[in-house]
Amino acid sequence: MVGARIRVVGHRGAAARAPENTIASLARGMRDGADEVEFDVQRTKDGVAVLLHDDTLDRTTSGRGPLRDRTLSEIRVLDAGSWFAPEFSGERLPSLADVCAWATAAGADLSVELKQPAPGEGRAMDDGLAESAVAELRASGLLERAVVHSFDHPTIAQVRHVAPDARAALLYTGPNLVDPLAIARTVPGIVAVHLRWYWVSRELCAAAHAEGLRVHAYGIPEPLEREVILRLAHFGVDSLSADDPGELVKLLAAEGLR
Repeated sequence: MVGARIRVVGHRGAAARAPENTIASLARGMRDGADEVEFDVQRTKDGVAVLLHDDTLDRTTSGRGPLRDRTLSEIRVLDAGSWFAPEFSGERLPSLADVCAWATAAGADLSVELKQPAPGEGRAMDDGLAESAVAELRASGLLERAVVHSFDHPTIAQVRHVAPDARAALLYTGPNLVDPLAIARTVPGIVAVHLRWYWVSRELCAAAHAEGLRVHAYGIPEPLEREVILRLAHFGVDSLSADDPGELVKLLAAEGLR
Protein backbone atom coordinates (compact mmCIF):
# COMPACT_ATOMS: atom_id res chain seq x y z
CA MET A 1 0.00 0.00 0.00
CA VAL A 2 1.43 3.39 -0.97
CA GLY A 3 2.01 5.45 2.14
CA ALA A 4 3.80 2.68 4.01
CA ARG A 5 7.42 3.40 4.86
CA ILE A 6 9.89 1.74 2.52
CA ARG A 7 13.25 0.79 3.97
CA VAL A 8 16.39 1.80 2.14
CA VAL A 9 19.36 -0.56 1.90
CA GLY A 10 22.75 0.81 0.89
CA HIS A 11 24.14 -1.56 -1.75
CA ARG A 12 27.71 -2.56 -0.82
CA GLY A 13 27.46 0.40 1.53
CA ALA A 14 27.10 3.31 -0.87
CA ALA A 15 28.83 1.93 -3.93
CA ALA A 16 28.20 5.05 -6.01
CA ARG A 17 29.89 7.28 -3.45
CA ALA A 18 32.74 5.23 -1.97
CA PRO A 19 34.67 2.03 -2.73
CA GLU A 20 32.27 -0.87 -2.34
CA ASN A 21 32.49 -3.29 0.58
CA THR A 22 34.73 -1.04 2.68
CA ILE A 23 34.10 0.63 6.02
CA ALA A 24 34.18 3.99 4.20
CA SER A 25 31.34 2.86 1.95
CA LEU A 26 29.27 1.39 4.76
CA ALA A 27 29.70 4.55 6.82
CA ARG A 28 28.71 6.71 3.84
CA GLY A 29 25.56 4.66 3.36
CA MET A 30 24.55 5.23 6.96
CA ARG A 31 25.35 8.96 6.79
CA ASP A 32 23.17 9.23 3.70
CA GLY A 33 20.17 7.80 5.53
CA ALA A 34 20.14 4.08 4.73
CA ASP A 35 18.19 1.94 7.18
CA GLU A 36 20.72 -0.84 6.73
CA VAL A 37 23.85 -1.47 4.71
CA GLU A 38 24.43 -4.50 2.49
CA PHE A 39 27.76 -6.17 1.81
CA ASP A 40 29.24 -9.39 0.43
CA VAL A 41 31.05 -11.96 2.56
CA GLN A 42 33.37 -14.82 1.62
CA ARG A 43 36.39 -16.40 3.27
CA THR A 44 40.13 -16.30 2.92
CA LYS A 45 42.48 -19.26 2.61
CA ASP A 46 42.74 -19.43 6.41
CA GLY A 47 38.96 -19.34 6.86
CA VAL A 48 38.40 -15.71 7.87
CA ALA A 49 35.23 -14.01 6.67
CA VAL A 50 36.01 -10.80 4.76
CA LEU A 51 34.11 -8.40 2.51
CA LEU A 52 34.50 -8.92 -1.22
CA HIS A 53 32.05 -9.29 -4.10
CA ASP A 54 34.17 -10.91 -6.81
CA ASP A 55 35.92 -14.24 -6.43
CA THR A 56 39.19 -12.48 -7.31
CA LEU A 57 40.91 -9.45 -5.83
CA ASP A 58 41.69 -7.80 -9.16
CA ARG A 59 38.82 -5.35 -9.67
CA THR A 60 38.56 -3.68 -6.26
CA THR A 61 41.95 -4.07 -4.60
CA SER A 62 45.65 -3.78 -5.40
CA GLY A 63 45.89 -7.58 -5.19
CA ARG A 64 45.56 -10.22 -7.87
CA GLY A 65 44.07 -13.68 -8.06
CA PRO A 66 41.43 -15.58 -6.09
CA LEU A 67 40.61 -14.47 -2.57
CA ARG A 68 40.62 -18.11 -1.52
CA ASP A 69 44.35 -18.30 -2.28
CA ARG A 70 45.23 -15.50 0.17
CA THR A 71 45.43 -15.45 3.96
CA LEU A 72 44.04 -12.65 6.09
CA SER A 73 47.53 -11.27 6.72
CA GLU A 74 48.08 -11.05 2.96
CA ILE A 75 44.73 -9.32 2.50
CA ARG A 76 45.37 -6.76 5.24
CA VAL A 77 48.06 -4.92 3.25
CA LEU A 78 46.03 -4.46 0.07
CA ASP A 79 44.67 -1.10 -1.03
CA ALA A 80 40.90 -1.37 -1.53
CA GLY A 81 40.19 2.30 -2.23
CA SER A 82 42.50 3.83 -4.82
CA TRP A 83 40.70 2.15 -7.74
CA PHE A 84 37.61 4.22 -6.85
CA ALA A 85 39.16 7.63 -6.18
CA PRO A 86 42.47 9.00 -4.88
CA GLU A 87 40.94 10.21 -1.62
CA PHE A 88 40.22 6.62 -0.64
CA SER A 89 43.84 5.51 -1.05
CA GLY A 90 44.80 3.12 1.73
CA GLU A 91 41.26 1.97 2.48
CA ARG A 92 41.44 -1.68 3.48
CA LEU A 93 39.38 -4.72 2.69
CA PRO A 94 37.68 -5.33 6.05
CA SER A 95 36.98 -8.58 7.83
CA LEU A 96 33.47 -9.33 9.02
CA ALA A 97 34.83 -8.83 12.54
CA ASP A 98 35.97 -5.33 11.54
CA VAL A 99 32.52 -4.54 10.19
CA CYS A 100 30.81 -5.89 13.30
CA ALA A 101 32.97 -3.64 15.47
CA TRP A 102 32.09 -0.66 13.29
CA ALA A 103 28.38 -1.53 13.21
CA THR A 104 28.24 -1.87 16.99
CA ALA A 105 29.67 1.62 17.41
CA ALA A 106 27.57 3.09 14.60
CA GLY A 107 24.29 1.38 15.53
CA ALA A 108 23.98 0.04 12.00
CA ASP A 109 21.69 -2.73 10.80
CA LEU A 110 23.31 -5.16 8.40
CA SER A 111 22.31 -7.01 5.22
CA VAL A 112 24.84 -9.81 4.83
CA GLU A 113 25.15 -11.61 1.50
CA LEU A 114 27.06 -14.88 1.67
CA LYS A 115 28.91 -15.38 -1.61
CA GLN A 116 29.25 -18.87 -3.03
CA PRO A 117 30.38 -19.96 -6.51
CA ALA A 118 27.67 -21.08 -8.89
CA PRO A 119 27.81 -24.89 -9.24
CA GLY A 120 28.49 -24.66 -12.96
CA GLU A 121 31.67 -22.66 -12.34
CA GLY A 122 33.35 -25.82 -11.10
CA ARG A 123 34.78 -24.29 -7.92
CA ALA A 124 34.24 -25.93 -4.56
CA MET A 125 31.59 -24.54 -2.27
CA ASP A 126 32.70 -23.10 1.06
CA ASP A 127 30.88 -25.43 3.42
CA GLY A 128 31.98 -23.46 6.48
CA LEU A 129 30.89 -20.01 5.34
CA ALA A 130 27.44 -20.02 6.90
CA GLU A 131 28.62 -21.19 10.30
CA SER A 132 31.58 -18.80 10.30
CA ALA A 133 29.46 -15.75 9.44
CA VAL A 134 26.75 -16.62 11.95
CA ALA A 135 29.34 -17.17 14.69
CA GLU A 136 30.88 -13.74 14.07
CA LEU A 137 27.53 -11.98 14.06
CA ARG A 138 26.44 -13.76 17.24
CA ALA A 139 29.70 -13.09 19.05
CA SER A 140 29.31 -9.39 18.23
CA GLY A 141 25.71 -9.30 19.44
CA LEU A 142 24.53 -8.38 15.93
CA LEU A 143 22.69 -11.50 14.82
CA GLU A 144 19.30 -9.99 15.58
CA ARG A 145 20.23 -6.79 13.69
CA ALA A 146 21.33 -8.62 10.54
CA VAL A 147 19.55 -10.29 7.65
CA VAL A 148 21.65 -13.07 6.15
CA HIS A 149 20.92 -13.96 2.52
CA SER A 150 22.45 -15.69 -0.48
CA PHE A 151 21.79 -16.76 -4.05
CA ASP A 152 22.94 -20.17 -2.85
CA HIS A 153 19.85 -21.39 -1.03
CA PRO A 154 21.49 -24.48 0.54
CA THR A 155 23.80 -22.01 2.31
CA ILE A 156 20.77 -20.27 3.81
CA ALA A 157 19.34 -23.64 4.82
CA GLN A 158 22.64 -24.16 6.66
CA VAL A 159 22.29 -20.75 8.32
CA ARG A 160 18.84 -21.77 9.57
CA HIS A 161 20.24 -25.10 10.77
CA VAL A 162 23.10 -23.65 12.82
CA ALA A 163 21.11 -20.62 13.99
CA PRO A 164 17.33 -21.06 14.09
CA ASP A 165 17.12 -17.56 15.56
CA ALA A 166 18.90 -15.95 12.60
CA ARG A 167 16.94 -13.66 10.31
CA ALA A 168 17.55 -15.19 6.90
CA ALA A 169 16.31 -14.51 3.38
CA LEU A 170 16.51 -16.11 -0.05
CA LEU A 171 18.11 -14.06 -2.79
CA TYR A 172 17.21 -14.78 -6.40
CA THR A 173 16.81 -13.10 -9.76
CA GLY A 174 13.14 -13.98 -10.36
CA PRO A 175 11.21 -14.93 -12.41
CA ASN A 176 7.44 -14.46 -12.39
CA LEU A 177 6.26 -17.78 -10.92
CA VAL A 178 2.94 -19.60 -11.09
CA ASP A 179 3.24 -19.95 -7.32
CA PRO A 180 4.70 -16.63 -6.06
CA LEU A 181 6.02 -18.33 -2.94
CA ALA A 182 7.52 -21.40 -4.63
CA ILE A 183 11.07 -20.21 -3.86
CA ALA A 184 10.21 -19.06 -0.34
CA ARG A 185 8.87 -22.46 0.63
CA THR A 186 12.19 -24.20 -0.01
CA VAL A 187 13.69 -22.96 3.28
CA PRO A 188 11.21 -22.78 6.18
CA GLY A 189 11.71 -19.98 8.67
CA ILE A 190 13.05 -17.27 6.37
CA VAL A 191 11.85 -13.71 6.95
CA ALA A 192 12.04 -12.30 3.42
CA VAL A 193 12.56 -12.88 -0.27
CA HIS A 194 15.03 -10.68 -2.15
CA LEU A 195 14.61 -10.47 -5.91
CA ARG A 196 15.53 -8.32 -8.87
CA TRP A 197 13.21 -5.36 -9.08
CA TYR A 198 11.56 -6.15 -12.41
CA TRP A 199 10.14 -9.45 -11.11
CA VAL A 200 8.36 -7.83 -8.16
CA SER A 201 4.59 -7.99 -8.62
CA ARG A 202 1.48 -7.08 -6.69
CA GLU A 203 0.66 -10.80 -6.46
CA LEU A 204 4.07 -11.68 -5.05
CA CYS A 205 3.92 -8.95 -2.42
CA ALA A 206 0.39 -9.90 -1.37
CA ALA A 207 1.26 -13.60 -1.09
CA ALA A 208 4.46 -12.89 0.84
CA HIS A 209 2.79 -10.51 3.27
CA ALA A 210 0.01 -13.03 3.91
CA GLU A 211 2.71 -15.47 5.02
CA GLY A 212 4.53 -12.89 7.15
CA LEU A 213 7.40 -12.44 4.66
CA ARG A 214 8.92 -9.18 3.51
CA VAL A 215 9.77 -8.41 -0.13
CA HIS A 216 13.04 -6.68 -1.00
CA ALA A 217 13.89 -5.47 -4.51
CA TYR A 218 17.46 -4.99 -5.70
CA GLY A 219 19.06 -3.68 -8.87
CA ILE A 220 16.68 -0.77 -9.44
CA PRO A 221 17.84 1.47 -12.31
CA GLU A 222 20.16 4.31 -11.33
CA PRO A 223 19.92 7.24 -11.86
CA LEU A 224 16.61 6.58 -10.15
CA GLU A 225 13.41 6.60 -12.15
CA ARG A 226 10.48 7.98 -10.15
CA GLU A 227 7.87 5.93 -12.01
CA VAL A 228 9.72 2.68 -11.24
CA ILE A 229 9.93 3.47 -7.54
CA LEU A 230 6.27 4.43 -7.33
CA ARG A 231 5.21 1.31 -9.23
CA LEU A 232 7.10 -0.91 -6.79
CA ALA A 233 5.59 1.01 -3.89
CA HIS A 234 2.10 0.44 -5.29
CA PHE A 235 2.87 -3.26 -5.55
CA GLY A 236 3.73 -3.29 -1.85
CA VAL A 237 7.53 -3.73 -1.79
CA ASP A 238 9.00 -3.41 1.71
CA SER A 239 12.55 -2.33 0.93
CA LEU A 240 14.79 -1.26 -1.93
CA SER A 241 18.55 -1.21 -2.35
CA ALA A 242 20.57 1.41 -4.20
CA ASP A 243 24.20 2.22 -4.93
CA ASP A 244 23.33 5.79 -3.96
CA PRO A 245 21.05 5.34 -0.95
CA GLY A 246 20.98 9.07 -0.24
CA GLU A 247 19.24 9.76 -3.54
CA LEU A 248 16.72 6.99 -2.88
CA VAL A 249 16.01 8.41 0.58
CA LYS A 250 15.33 11.83 -0.95
CA LEU A 251 13.01 10.45 -3.63
CA LEU A 252 11.02 8.36 -1.17
CA ALA A 253 10.74 11.26 1.30
CA ALA A 254 9.42 13.51 -1.46
CA GLU A 255 6.70 10.95 -2.18
CA GLY A 256 5.70 10.48 1.46
CA LEU A 257 7.24 6.99 1.59
CA ARG A 258 9.73 7.77 4.38
